[in-house]
Order: sequence, then structure tokens, then C-alpha cells
Amino acid sequence: MSSSDIVVFEPATFYAVTARDNNPDCENYEETFEVPQFYSNAGTNCYVQCGRCGQRMEILTATVLDPQPVIS
Repeated sequence: MSSSDIVVFEPATFYAVTARDNNPDCENYEETFEVPQFYSNAGTNCYVQCGRCGQRMEILTATVLDPQPVIS
């Protein structure tokens, strides 16, 4: 089980996320990326997609942003 499987996202919430590419065929393999404003939408199907290979990355950490950004 990956860390992505155990992260529980609250709906309509912004997070700071760290994700890792686990695709050995990708040039980003084992690279870790910071996503400073990750929106959870409905709290399901939350993922970070690699811009090179298009596969989903493993979410390693997710921290709720406090304060939450204000969208106008």
C-alpha cells in the first residue's frame, strides 16, 4: 500500500503536498515534487500527475493550509 492510499483528504480543502514519481520508465523516476496549493475537490480521486509520463505520483505528505487560500 502506498502513502497515497492512506492520506484522507477533506472535501473543498487546500493542502501543501509532496509527491514522488515511482515510474521507473520516466525521467522523473524517484524525484520528489512540492505542490504548494493542492485542492482536494470532493475529497476523492485526489492525485498528482507527472508532467512527463502522465502517470499518477505517490502522495507522500499532505498538510492542510492554514489559513486556506481565498478564491475570488
